[in-house]
Amino acid sequence: MGSDNSNTNIINTKKNISFVTVDSLQCKYPKIVLSIYFLSNVVIIYLLVSPPVIKKRQILFLPSELIIKILLCLDCKTLLKLAQTCKQLYKLCHKQHDYLWQTLFQSEYNPNHSKLLPNIPYYDLYKNHHELAKRWKQGKVNTRYLTGHNDSVYCLVWVGKNMIVSGSRDRSIKLWDLGQQTKQSSLVLTKTNHEGSVLCLRVSSDMSFLVSGSSDTTCLIWSLPDLLPQKRLAGHSGGVLDVCVIGDTIISSSRDATIRVWDRFTGNEIRRLVGHAGPVNALGSHEGRVVSASGDSTLKLWDIETGNCLKTFAGHTRGLACVRFDGQFIYSGGQDNKLKVWDVDSGKCISTLAGHSDLIRTIDSFEDKAVSGSYDRTLRVWDAKENKCLLSFQSGHSSWIFNCLLSRTKIISAGQDKRIMVLDFGYGLITMD
Repeated sequence: MGSDNSNTNIINTKKNISFVTVDSLQCKYPKIVLSIYFLSNVVIIYLLVSPPVIKKRQILFLPSELIIKILLCLDCKTLLKLAQTCKQLYKLCHKQHDYLWQTLFQSEYNPNHSKLLPNIPYYDLYKNHHELAKRWKQGKVNTRYLTGHNDSVYCLVWVGKNMIVSGSRDRSIKLWDLGQQTKQSSLVLTKTNHEGSVLCLRVSSDMSFLVSGSSDTTCLIWSLPDLLPQKRLAGHSGGVLDVCVIGDTIISSSRDATIRVWDRFTGNEIRRLVGHAGPVNALGSHEGRVVSASGDSTLKLWDIETGNCLKTFAGHTRGLACVRFDGQFIYSGGQDNKLKVWDVDSGKCISTLAGHSDLIRTIDSFEDKAVSGSYDRTLRVWDAKENKCLLSFQSGHSSWIFNCLLSRTKIISAGQDKRIMVLDFGYGLITMD
């Protein structure tokens, strides 16, 4: 640890600040606070190797406010060990100290304070999310399947925390409750109102209505949660391959190479977006902008209010099948087996991720993760920041994967084998939505 003089200097520094609050130090002497944090961390390390009597005597030199600031730099395991060293640290580090664990939880798992939190102690909430993060690293999941469709399952969409709707080649849509653990109780209801395969689904941001698109060339607007058909949108000359919803505006793309914008209430076509030279296979939206992915191998960014094409993204060598747009980045995949990540402002491809051995049919993202599903029958989880593959699930489906969803705790996928697979990382844990 160094000489006795250096230890004395540290202790003297602590004595000098023992009657000064952290907030006032931060206002008046921000650089001093940083040096105090450094010295205090040295003290903490020294305390861990000192006799118990010395530990207790020396830690009392620091005000509890400053100790809390130091403790926030430590990990969960270290904090729990420190709680066993003396009564003061027990009071500050123990799981019943809600402020400490609340601050740690918010900084690590909810930095924007934007999520609704379950009504459990912050220590338990932190511990659950810590365990959840470990499971994502290890690929530790509970797997189950939802069966009931009679043909390929083409599309999935969230309609609640534990509720999804699926669409199939059997022309039906089904509502499932993932909170129920048996196949019989998971299936809530089935509706059949299309005359062709249900190829795509999208829900409004307030979860008040759902839109489906079909090979019968029409879209249907459904009420939620009862799934009653409200209005049919007709006009495409080919199958509707994807849909998205922006406010009360519905956007659809088709095999006829057009994108059409509809008024939700009247069912009338507002405008038509033309520019692709092949089928428009997928759409992604964020606020007032839409990204389209086409069989002509390009992506296009559109302003829905004006109908103008703002940008074209070229770089894939074959036709595209899927796209995901989160506002800052665009993820795209298709027949060249590559997942590309694009910066929406510059229009440049910032990463090309290889790993799939066949067409990438579906992409979803959540926070710093992305998941892709392929005709090679695998699901891959990617670190969106580091641009690397974290996990690969290779035996979940026996045939092509058509669609996948990603949330904080789950990956849900569906495909040609008529099944919906639920990979649950959060089993037995209470977490944020």
